[in-house]
Amino acid sequence: MGSSFFGLEIGKSALQAQQQAMDITGHNIANANTVGYTRQSAKMTAKTVPLSGIFVPPYLKSVGSGVAVEEIQRLRDRFIDLQLRQESRIESYWSTIDEGLNQVEIIFGDPQESGLSNIMNNFWNAWQELSKTPESEASRALLVETANLLAEAFQHTHSQLVLTQEQFDEQVALKVNEINSYLEQIHSVNQQIIRLSAAGGNINDYKDKLDLAVDGLSKIIDLQVQEESNGTYTIILQGRVLASAKELNLLEAQVDPLSGFNQVYFQGTTQKIDFANQSGELKAIFDLRDSLLENYKSDLNFLARELIEEVNTLHQTGYTLQEPPAPGGVFFVGSTAEDIAVDPAISGDYRLVAASSTGAPGDGEVALRIAQLRESDFVNGANPDDYYRGVISRLGAERQEAQRIAENQSLLVDQLNMRKESVSGVSLDEEMTNLIKYQHAYNAAASLIRTLDEMLDTVVNRLR
Repeated sequence: MGSSFFGLEIGKSALQAQQQAMDITGHNIANANTVGYTRQSAKMTAKTVPLSGIFVPPYLKSVGSGVAVEEIQRLRDRFIDLQLRQESRIESYWSTIDEGLNQVEIIFGDPQESGLSNIMNNFWNAWQELSKTPESEASRALLVETANLLAEAFQHTHSQLVLTQEQFDEQVALKVNEINSYLEQIHSVNQQIIRLSAAGGNINDYKDKLDLAVDGLSKIIDLQVQEESNGTYTIILQGRVLASAKELNLLEAQVDPLSGFNQVYFQGTTQKIDFANQSGELKAIFDLRDSLLENYKSDLNFLARELIEEVNTLHQTGYTLQEPPAPGGVFFVGSTAEDIAVDPAISGDYRLVAASSTGAPGDGEVALRIAQLRESDFVNGANPDDYYRGVISRLGAERQEAQRIAENQSLLVDQLNMRKESVSGVSLDEEMTNLIKYQHAYNAAASLIRTLDEMLDTVVNRLR
């Protein structure tokens, strides 16, 4: 016959295991709305009696000895985590590109009335009107005013593109600081995990903090994440350890003297981060600052330069309205969209507009030729209006493509988040079901102990 005290030990282990499982369930319920929390579960195993030993009675060798909570598991799928970080990084890249191109669209302002296309159209129309009435003070004033508006539009658009570049350059430094903040957090949590593991504590909640920091970091820059056997993470970028339990190496932004823009380096070194094969927010900021915005700025400068040269060339073939008529000078000064302006002398004296080819009264031949530049293919094989429309069309197409990819990536990330939540998220309905299950098991274990207690009472107190 087996010992009744052994049955009490089995009941005790059952009570302890079910109580711990209920505590874990309660922890899940309490953190149902905690960002980054991973659902936990008690992994129970049956306790067995050793098969040998002089102190093990033969009748116990075929009987189990109860239950124990072997491990408190984090219910997390590492493959989904990897997919989610990769796709979130791509989504962040294209979302940032989309936002940047949206800013460029606002800067160009087309097809609004204040857009450069509409102002340039008014400029050609003003030359057309002047060719009809070359002696008209009103037509000359309108032309100079329209030309000033065109120059201001070029300058304003250029300055806004430069300002946007500078804003993205500031974002580089801000993103580097954000990366360093995540790295410091990961390093700190790694050290807490080491100390807690040495004391035999539960590190699951600390690993949630690690995963949350890595998720945020992965949206900014492409990194390698290596999980160590002790539960800590090692973050590696281009062969260098950035954060681990023992190491912390930060990044820094330094101004490149050649470009005048921030570049990213490993702190305390001259090694620059190579973003050629990168993705994420920081890569998108670099692409916007150094490539996309620079290209649109170059297109604008090219259009302004060609316009200045062609208008000035024709204007210098004409004659002014002075007495006697004098050869025309330059109409525009400057060489790019940054510094284009109407010649101050012309702005001060409208008679200096050289609309005539001969100086004879009523001759508006030069004004007509300049008006006809609208249809002349002198800007890289296209007329100025078509060239500018091509720039705007390319911008619209790039924005549309970025928007499409960003939306598709967002849908993909949402699906992955749903898969992740199905594994790691806390379902209150499921936790309530578990709570009832563990409660019934606890009550049954208590009934077992009560029954054994009654049996022992019969043996000890009631046998005569």
